[in-house]
Amino acid sequence: MYKVFFNEKLIVITHLHNITLFKTRPVFVEGFLRNDLEKLFERFFGGSSCEIVLVHTDPQSFFLFFQSLFVFVKAAGGVVLRNGKLLFIFKNEKWDLPKGKADAGETIENTAIREVEEECGINDLAIVKNIFSTYHIYKSPYTELLGEYIFKETVWFEMKYSGSGLGVPQSDEGITEVRWLDRDELHLVEENTHENIKQIISLYRA
Repeated sequence: MYKVFFNEKLIVITHLHNITLFKTRPVFVEGFLRNDLEKLFERFFGGSSCEIVLVHTDPQSFFLFFQSLFVFVKAAGGVVLRNGKLLFIFKNEKWDLPKGKADAGETIENTAIREVEEECGINDLAIVKNIFSTYHIYKSPYTELLGEYIFKETVWFEMKYSGSGLGVPQSDEGITEVRWLDRDELHLVEENTHENIKQIISLYRA
């Protein structure tokens, strides 16, 4: 099963066996062509529905086909732990985890560490393990791709921080605060964060 977010809207790609998990009436996309899907998503993105469930006999291959409809961007981020606390940033009026796009020729692990260092103003990071990827779609605000739909995969890593500093927010990226939170405080983040970040937080709740 795959979950892809467009703002707060959810796109689920799954097998027929899983449709009882959802209240939304499924759309069977076997045999859909690119043009069919483009029309379907234009209606979904512009409509009032918050969820669409797409059913296919081979969800993995369909997911790759679905991804090919958009401009693909690879990114990485970190869930940073220190003395049992997790590191969050307050960016563009929402709680978030540090992350960013990969540079050309950069390994995804290096991307994750670099982005955490830049956005939080800390060093002395070590990757502990890969968590999983989250996916979301957005309309590009940038001149070279203005108005294009972007499909962004963010690969998440758990990290250990052994430094002494508490961090400094990267203000030119819209980050106004860096904060360490205990696991029993994660509800504060969930009240004002993105849906894909909630997927990560659920793994660390007390």
